[in-house]
Amino acid sequence: MQYDEKRLTRIVATDCGSTTTKAILIEYVDGEYRQTIRGEAPTTVEAPLNDVTKGVINATQELEELVRLKYNNPNIKFMENGEFVIPRNGDIGVDAYVSTSSAGGGLQMMVTGVVASMTGESAERAALGAGAIVMDLIASNDKRMNHEKIERIRHLRPDMILMAGGEDGGTIKHVVEMAELVSGADPKARLGASYKIPVIYAGNKQAQEENQKDPV
Repeated sequence: MQYDEKRLTRIVATDCGSTTTKAILIEYVDGEYRQTIRGEAPTTVEAPLNDVTKGVINATQELEELVRLKYNNPNIKFMENGEFVIPRNGDIGVDAYVSTSSAGGGLQMMVTGVVASMTGESAERAALGAGAIVMDLIASNDKRMNHEKIERIRHLRPDMILMAGGEDGGTIKHVVEMAELVSGADPKARLGASYKIPVIYAGNKQAQEENQKDPV
């Protein structure tokens, strides 16, 4: 197959599912892109490996072997030292690599708000609209004691936290209180102890400086 440097002719895509990681080869053939070969391997997001890239490497290695058999070319290789070679150099590497993942059940988020039926629900709708799974809504007026909220946050182990509440120029008291609860709970990520949970703040800008004093 002739390689055209001005066109993407060899693309590898991986999809990390909850149980299986798939790797496919997309090639430019006869004027159109086609999925030509597929490999797969078990997903490795859970213990004992706790590293989704291991499954990606394994699936890609199977894909490489199938491609070598199809083209009767033992020199074809997509990765070196566990990384994709980009840009491609003849038989070595790929022109592009893309990946998607739903490993671990998809993006799981916790949302916080000042009033559950207002900013809390707004944050929840924003998270759901982004395709996330909302694990819980923590609000100042959700009738749980602070120690119960802290215990709940610790138990959830979300992938991301969305904090909302207040309007610009309004009170910052309750917004800061929610930040203090999240900081006090010190939530841990479910997919790795070293992973730092991203926190998105979408509230009263006057409270932003105070909230930055209590990072997760």
